[in-house]
Amino acid sequence: MQNLTLDQFRTVTEAGGLLSVSLVAQGGTFHVEAETRKGHAVLVKSRGDALREFRNPAKAMLLLRELGVREMRTDTRQWQPELAELSKYARPDRTQAMSEAFEAADLKRTLEARIKEADDPNTVWHDHDQMFDEIEASLAD
Repeated sequence: MQNLTLDQFRTVTEAGGLLSVSLVAQGGTFHVEAETRKGHAVLVKSRGDALREFRNPAKAMLLLRELGVREMRTDTRQWQPELAELSKYARPDRTQAMSEAFEAADLKRTLEARIKEADDPNTVWHDHDQMFDEIEASLAD
């Protein structure tokens, strides 16, 4: 069995090397299998040998259509759609990265606002020691 990346799959398709394509369900996801002139192949991710999986079969069909595949077989014998819902957030690493990106963007907006305020000629500046003396005096009352 061959592992084909998206670019390799595209090349095989354009060269007329595809005999048949199947969209195969396994658990809550679908993957692409093909019969090529050189044997059985599966569509894998660009990095590594992991299957390129789709939770939504329509996304896989759109991709195959873009690649020029107009006919395919769909095998749903092993499909368990309830598992697709469980794996909805299967990328905690991306969730963490996006949270950190939003926090960084929020911090950047805050800092830019403070810099703009500091550059404003109408900004009133207070001496550090004087400010703390006033706070201590107000708390002592």
